[in-house]
Amino acid sequence: MQKLLRRAANQESWTAQLRALLPAPLAGECSVTDVRGDTVVIACRNAAAATRLRFMTDDLVADLSQLADFRHVRRAKVRVSAT
Repeated sequence: MQKLLRRAANQESWTAQLRALLPAPLAGECSVTDVRGDTVVIACRNAAAATRLRFMTDDLVADLSQLADFRHVRRAKVRVSAT
């Protein structure tokens, strides 16, 4: 149970950090679902948001890698998810 709670807390923190870097309309459409090694996994609520985010990934990864939680991140996977 502790592991699940810690993971949920991490996802909330990661998502808050991501949203701080995104433009307002896009920020509410995206959330971080996982950080695996050098990859951050980002879920978007719809295909339009995912497409917009994919165009921004290079700059976004560079900005994220400056933050402690994302210091090892070198790439991003963007997925469409209804969550």
